[in-house]
Amino acid sequence: MNLVFVRYFLAVADTSNFTVAAEHCHVTQPTLSAGIVRLEEEVGARLFDRGRRSSLTAAGHRLLPHARAMIEAWRLARAESRSSKRQRLLRIAIGSTVPIAAAMNWLAAAQQRADFEVEVSEGTADVVMDQWRRGRCNVALFPVRSPLTAATAISLWREPYVLAAAANHRIATRDRWSVKDLADTPFVLRAACEAHDEAQRLFAAAGIRPRAVLRSADEERCAAAVLAGLGVSLMPRSLLPQGLAAATVREVTLDRRVMLAWREDADSDVIATLRETALGHSWPGGTASGDDRLAFAR
Repeated sequence: MNLVFVRYFLAVADTSNFTVAAEHCHVTQPTLSAGIVRLEEEVGARLFDRGRRSSLTAAGHRLLPHARAMIEAWRLARAESRSSKRQRLLRIAIGSTVPIAAAMNWLAAAQQRADFEVEVSEGTADVVMDQWRRGRCNVALFPVRSPLTAATAISLWREPYVLAAAANHRIATRDRWSVKDLADTPFVLRAACEAHDEAQRLFAAAGIRPRAVLRSADEERCAAAVLAGLGVSLMPRSLLPQGLAAATVREVTLDRRVMLAWREDADSDVIATLRETALGHSWPGGTASGDDRLAFAR
């Protein structure tokens, strides 16, 4: 039985007028009338005595409580379904220095295995970690500099920071440099970098203060500036775009771990899918070894 026709029936029963009922249902009067006829065929009896005021027949009176119950049952079923869907809506925060294309592909792969929806936000590593700690997101993907311990987080991979330069830049001519070699080299400073302050301290300890040609929290802009040869930049290996060369700095040995963290009250089935998919995903920084899959603390 078509519930649309049942709604037409109830509208006529409530208004005693086919034209007014059609207006309430946002259809034309012929469409509503045809629907009532179809319903009468399904029931096997006339439901209305047509006239200036359309009144219910005996069969119509018998159908009326059942029709109201059908519409109410559908309303409750739809509300329950939507409520269940909302419960499987995950708020996911992603650090702005995490390779975003790989992160989006991970989420898409997880959604193919489990029925859930996402709302994605981003921020610096500190902001995302704070959102996770305060319960403002269900899942967080962000880098950390030092390993911690917790039951609701895993390390996905560990990677070094490298000195990135355009292929035709002088830095691309060698694999290893010292801080003093970089004294006159312009730098592109990644303002969102979680290792920024420590790198500056290491340069300052050698008496070097690099000149900044660009300071930006936008990773794409920073990479574009380096590709154009305007300067070099310290960046995690996973953010190194195609076309850039990588070198190391003798006095600057920095690395980071990218972690996946979740809240204990999040949907356990969805979390399991996200974890399994993340551990098997092809991340630009590489997959962590067993020793690197450490837990992290809040």
